[in-house]
Amino acid sequence: MTEPTLPKDEYAALHDEATACMAELASLERGCIVSAAIVFAWVATNSQSLVGFSGLVWAVPVAIAVLGSLKALAVGRHISALGRSLKELEVQVQGDGDRGARQFGRRWRARRWASAAAWLLFIGLTVIGSTLGYLQFRTECPGPLVNACGKDDGGDDNDQQEPSLKPGSLPSGTRWLAG
Repeated sequence: MTEPTLPKDEYAALHDEATACMAELASLERGCIVSAAIVFAWVATNSQSLVGFSGLVWAVPVAIAVLGSLKALAVGRHISALGRSLKELEVQVQGDGDRGARQFGRRWRARRWASAAAWLLFIGLTVIGSTLGYLQFRTECPGPLVNACGKDDGGDDNDQQEPSLKPGSLPSGTRWLAG
């Protein structure tokens, strides 16, 4: 008579693991959204100080979204495997007559499609936001990425800068004399 308790204990352990995985998935979703929002806010407020390859920082939120979705896919597959194991144990312990205990499978199926749609929407919005931010950066800083919008562009020779009058500095016309 000890056999029925073993599948029930296994069922409880699998159910607890599946519940923990669902909590991990929810935490991952929140973390990715918050971290992408933080990066977007930082880049938007510091966009004037970005020069050269720094404009590629607009790709960081996309990387967060893609890596988060891959992790969510892995957790989702693990939850699906746990769900199949739970279903087998339910049939073994309770038979086909009792359908009341099959709540986990229904909850996960409903959540899986909503989660997939939310991840696709999140990735799409992140790609659009990053693309728009990068395009704005490129319109403000045209030219090759290496020296775009550099502090010392040197591209405009018509600008005559006033010579520095600091002690020890030489006027621009006498630099060749200093050697």
